[in-house]
Amino acid sequence: MKRRIQPAETPSRLMAAALVAVAIALGFATLLIRLEVVQEGYRLSTLRDEVAELQERNRSLRLEAAQLGSRERLRALAARYRMTAPARGQVVVVP
Repeated sequence: MKRRIQPAETPSRLMAAALVAVAIALGFATLLIRLEVVQEGYRLSTLRDEVAELQERNRSLRLEAAQLGSRERLRALAARYRMTAPARGQVVVVP
């Protein structure tokens, strides 16, 4: 007598529906994550542009400060306002 092998049970419709629901949920989650990554990429690009703009502004302000504090300009202003160098031994107090 040969033993008969029982056929495997066919998966129920409930199991198939659950697998489809899980696949759809994973697809939706992947889509949401990808959307978030794209939005962060745009934000990062905007911030990089802003950093570049602020660095350029910083360079121009440093140049302006250097020009305003140049010795030649200060000497010209001193002559214009009839200012002279302090006498030897004179105490100069800067407020």
